[in-house]
Amino acid sequence: MHSEAESDGWLLDKRSPMKLAPNNLAPNNLASTSLNPLSLVIASEVRFVRESLGQVLARDGNLCVVGYAEAARQAIALCRELRPRIALIDAAVREGAAAVRQLRDDGADVKVVVFAVGENVESVLDWAEAGIAGYIPSDAALDDLLRLLNDILNGRQACSSAISAGLLRRIGSAAALPAARPQGSNQGSNQGSNQAANHGSKLTPREREIVDLIAVGLSNKEIARRLNIGLATTKSHVHSVLNKLSLQRRGQAANWNRLQDR
Repeated sequence: MHSEAESDGWLLDKRSPMKLAPNNLAPNNLASTSLNPLSLVIASEVRFVRESLGQVLARDGNLCVVGYAEAARQAIALCRELRPRIALIDAAVREGAAAVRQLRDDGADVKVVVFAVGENVESVLDWAEAGIAGYIPSDAALDDLLRLLNDILNGRQACSSAISAGLLRRIGSAAALPAARPQGSNQGSNQGSNQAANHGSKLTPREREIVDLIAVGLSNKEIARRLNIGLATTKSHVHSVLNKLSLQRRGQAANWNRLQDR
């Protein structure tokens, strides 16, 4: 049974904790012991998904599901209130990336793992830049969930060769960009400021909106929903913004936007 918390999330009833009979899993599957299980919050807009995952994960004696959230703001509230070791968030949760960024900015001691992530470089980078500890791809089997989660908690991430190649290309592109001048250096500082201002003046009002939403951590899908425009249109705007600002990645656009607000 559940009781609704003030945070609008769902806390598990302490009188009837979600513990199922062991299913012959190894006693040390995850980085904990059954005497001191890792606390876990699960966030998904679909009740069946979050509760089914909770039942599967609770079979491992090293995990203890302490709460559910059906929205990003509820996940943030539960993490602040319960301080779980792990937050498992559905990639389909609206403004989920913004929630991850908020938890990171809060300095929360929680490892955020996103599940059902599409196997494309853009999606993976969006979540990585938000601050996740790792992700579980959308084509992962339920039987592999515990193993993949264990890998992530131990600093390992399984990904396809296409994702690996794409990430290497992005890293190489970012490394090829001119290095930023030290903050203490006055040489060329006025020129850099003027260049930034000139770049910003090239953006249309819609593109400025896009940059603002990127800066708060929204993914392309979330931006499309927020602005009530198509995903393809959103991607086109993001591509245009990066071109006009002479940047390679969304995270760089977010940093540029924050500098303009200072």
